[in-house]
Amino acid sequence: MKSAWNLVGMGLWLIVLVALVWMVHDMRVRRIQLIVKEHRSFSGKNLTISTIELVVWLLFFGGMSYTTFFQNVNQLGSNRVSQTTRYEPLVINTGASSGSAYYVEVDNSDGKKPVQRYTYLTEGEKYQVSSTDATVSDGKKPINLPASAYKWDEKKVTKYDQRHQKAWVGVIETTYKKSFVNGLGLHAGRLANRFTLIRIPDHSFMLKNSGYSN
Repeated sequence: MKSAWNLVGMGLWLIVLVALVWMVHDMRVRRIQLIVKEHRSFSGKNLTISTIELVVWLLFFGGMSYTTFFQNVNQLGSNRVSQTTRYEPLVINTGASSGSAYYVEVDNSDGKKPVQRYTYLTEGEKYQVSSTDATVSDGKKPINLPASAYKWDEKKVTKYDQRHQKAWVGVIETTYKKSFVNGLGLHAGRLANRFTLIRIPDHSFMLKNSGYSN
């Protein structure tokens, strides 16, 4: 477990399930009592009690569902999430099979929802990322439109552009802080988002392959 605060969320979800079981049981018991004691299966009072119980449970369930599944991490403040950024120079691939040198290899999917897959090398490591959470920048400005949605250190970006001849990669990781509020949604200490910016001098350093099935 990433953080003990997530036990708070686990406990609340357990209460949600127990409350559901209790509510169904209570409704059934009251209906049986109504039939046995008053020889009828419906009463306004019984309906009102059941409605109140259901509304309260739905509010509780809806609140926990939103907190756990539907929060937009990009709209959370620095008190909820922390961001770390790492920069590494790219290693050029001599491309023995293709006969060309390139920094990033691009595979285009041929499914109903086209997605590109980027493969690149750093010192001693090989990475593969999807265009859903990565972008390739080969223009004059290192931070292109998709990457501009994130906070970058402009001084470091400029330094890496100059030092590594526009051939580097920047990875931003957003992590939920270990706190009570994040624990409610079982997010405390967990990775919320990872975005990769692959910087290359120009598109000639990109090797494009045929499609793959996604």
